[in-house]
Amino acid sequence: MIPLVSSNCYGPLGVCQLPRTWWKVLLRKKGLLDEEYPDCGDGLDAGVLRALGLDQEAALDHLRTTLPTYLDFEAWVLRQKGGSLDGEAVSNWNFAVRSRVHNSPAKIEETYRDIGFGPDVRINSAGILNSLQDWQLFHKRDLNTGFPGLGGKVVPVIATIDYGPLGVCQLPRTWQKILLRAKGLLHPDYPDMTKTGLDPKVLAVLRLDVEAVLKYIRENLPDYLRFEGWVLEQTKGRIDRDAVEAWNTFLRQRVHLDAKRTDIHATVGRKDDGTLTSAVVLNHIEDWHLAHATLVK
Repeated sequence: MIPLVSSNCYGPLGVCQLPRTWWKVLLRKKGLLDEEYPDCGDGLDAGVLRALGLDQEAALDHLRTTLPTYLDFEAWVLRQKGGSLDGEAVSNWNFAVRSRVHNSPAKIEETYRDIGFGPDVRINSAGILNSLQDWQLFHKRDLNTGFPGLGGKVVPVIATIDYGPLGVCQLPRTWQKILLRAKGLLHPDYPDMTKTGLDPKVLAVLRLDVEAVLKYIRENLPDYLRFEGWVLEQTKGRIDRDAVEAWNTFLRQRVHLDAKRTDIHATVGRKDDGTLTSAVVLNHIEDWHLAHATLVK
């Protein structure tokens, strides 16, 4: 399986990459991680453990031995650090992750090949390239497998804050959910479209017709790059960048009201003390909790 939790994602501790490393190690332990992906590579995986001052072998042994939920893994991390993290070190690490670019010709060639980019493309953002590489390989290698290792039902772990070349948060997640539902693979706790949720709202930002999007994805099962190309065709290349920026800011700053917050805390087994309200983090830990449950059942 392609590990679709992105490097930009973070949990309650606010550490980018840590959830991706957790997920890759668990997938490899269960024999499901795509063979081209290391469960703990020398780059960001080792880097995040080093930034937190963790012993790499101890962290990997804990993950491989106990297969913890993500919240349990964060609790273990805190125990190793005496109950708190170095805030400056975390901030510096997150900045490094979010601002990374690919400069190596070999890395550019590898990601461009997997994505399907031609030589005329000029994108070097590691965040965009790595996410696109994951999504394209997911479409190519995983979508038609039926996901037997997950019981045939997939939690959409592409996050609300993830985005592709168009820079529109939520759009990749909406694509993945519609695609999975069309294949009969979407986890039953997730709708592929609602009347008032984030899925129709992101399409409204782009002035796309909901039914047209559903019809296109369900009938064509496009990879993500092809889907963004279709979006550009429908909008005639005229995307309101101010509206997109306002939308992205809204998503990143969104908070969940009491009922939703309480419901997610109950799902993940975390005490709701009223301090964790970020919709980004709450949605992350709910996705990862349910994905973990399908993995270790």
